[in-house]
Amino acid sequence: MTLTLYRTALCPRCKKTQRILQDLLPQYPSFDLNIVEVATQPIKSFRAGVRMIPALQCEGEILSGIILDEKRICDFLQRHHDVAGKNEEVVE
Repeated sequence: MTLTLYRTALCPRCKKTQRILQDLLPQYPSFDLNIVEVATQPIKSFRAGVRMIPALQCEGEILSGIILDEKRICDFLQRHHDVAGKNEEVVE
């Protein structure tokens, strides 16, 4: 499952979010991280519905805010990880 991080290289909040993701993602091996640089791909970001960075997108849901703390990110990952697990159970 693809998890997309929308960020810019100069945004300190984006860097913090990326560090949190790097710490958390080993616990969720079903996610593949895709990073979109908003400064160089503004149309792609806008079409995805991203209006604020940092932003995470998975399965059409966007999590964004001034500060994405570890708890909010973890809850977002867990919610989508649980859905992915249920979908895999149905397929098997």
